[in-house]
Amino acid sequence: MMPVYRISMLVTDQPGVLARVSNLFGAYGVNIERITTKKYKKEETTRIRIASCAEHIQVQNLVVGLQGLVDVIEVETATVQQSPLQQKLHEKANAIQELNARKTLSKKVSFWLVACSLFLTLFGTNIPASLYTLYRQEWGLSSGMITLVFAFYAFTVIPAIIVAGQLSDQIGRKKVLIPGIFFAIIGTFCFTIANGVGMLLIGRLFQGLSVGILNGVAVSALMELDEKRNTKRTALICALAVTLGNAIGPILSGLLGDFAPFPLRLSFYIHLLFIVPSFIGLFFLNENVRPGLQPVQLKKPFVPKEIIKPFILASCTSFVAWSIISMFMSIIPANLSSFTKVNSLTISGIVVALGLVAAAVNQILLKQLSLKKMISIGYSLLALGLILLVITLSTKSLTLLLISAILIGGGNGPAYAASLALVNEVAPNRIKGNIVSTFFVITYLGVSIPVICLGFLSQTIGVAAAVNSYVLIMGIIMIIMIVYGVKQQKNIFQK
Repeated sequence: MMPVYRISMLVTDQPGVLARVSNLFGAYGVNIERITTKKYKKEETTRIRIASCAEHIQVQNLVVGLQGLVDVIEVETATVQQSPLQQKLHEKANAIQELNARKTLSKKVSFWLVACSLFLTLFGTNIPASLYTLYRQEWGLSSGMITLVFAFYAFTVIPAIIVAGQLSDQIGRKKVLIPGIFFAIIGTFCFTIANGVGMLLIGRLFQGLSVGILNGVAVSALMELDEKRNTKRTALICALAVTLGNAIGPILSGLLGDFAPFPLRLSFYIHLLFIVPSFIGLFFLNENVRPGLQPVQLKKPFVPKEIIKPFILASCTSFVAWSIISMFMSIIPANLSSFTKVNSLTISGIVVALGLVAAAVNQILLKQLSLKKMISIGYSLLALGLILLVITLSTKSLTLLLISAILIGGGNGPAYAASLALVNEVAPNRIKGNIVSTFFVITYLGVSIPVICLGFLSQTIGVAAAVNSYVLIMGIIMIIMIVYGVKQQKNIFQK
């Protein structure tokens, strides 16, 4: 056991002298157990007495440092004899302090492990985005089939969201997150051995299970692992993990598809290289929630009446934001020549990634704004991006397409992040997993159903006419939600 020292200092009465002394103790790794101050007989001086538990060499170095402070006149040290009871209490206090420090570190590591797992899940799910042209050439897929492959994961992502959120509320986040990452590994493996559209669809189903589990549960887990319980910061980190995962996947697959061997498989091998360690790490996750022993009971997704108005605005905003950006993740990369005069996997990946990177950047730049302002800016940029996309169809300008991607991504970022933060803010803790999961159900309906309809519509009336119709419908929905938000703002935005 380390000895206890009493360090006595005579200091001049200057502003900040106590802070400077305390900082020096911290710099030498010496903890202050007890501190007292008393006016000294000389004018404008004070006697400071500090009790600290430390090694002898630490105290020696500390004394040298204290003597170097301008405001310190003299320093004296002495060891303090402790009774057996004091020693036991001191040892117990040290043990508790060390345990708390380990718990804090464990929570921080667990926090970033969950965020990393969320990122890797979305990263793997969006690797195919730049490869749809190759799949189309390899197996003769139509535009409708391409969008079906893209959105097929919604058939498992939505039920997975519904079940996973409630399960995690009852049995704990860790027991749900581990199979979620395992399904992501299976999905990626299916793509590495795919020799036809059937295996692509199976891979997408497993990716859907993974995304469905990770999205809702990871948000709730991160909220509980964040000791400061900062809902806006946690929502931002979740949104960034999702957005960056979505962006980096297409960039990697596009570059490797154009310039590397095994273009349909290499990017999936790389994903496995990173996600397997993340899967192993989840077994050591700090489980922050201790659920009871009641039997698991699943309920239909629901939203309490008292939060229905903010939930409608948040979920519908997320629906629209992801419905629009999903065009840049499916129909546009697969039909790049209909929008521009170039045809390249790398350019397809850049178009997808540029929008998603813009989303991530705007989430960071606008994070200090109120949720109301973030949603308003999101709608404005989405509208501008759609207008520019219509112009791009007639001009076939790559520059305009890239600017449109930036505007739409820049609108998606704050709209999605603010929507998620709003749901996190209003959802009661006891059913937060269920409500967040319901939010993601609506979000993924926006990712899947509209885009599937767009893909098959493009086979009937052509890509340009289908996209113009899609833009018109999305514009009408945005106008409806803006009017609703303005009318209900007092009931929705409490701050």
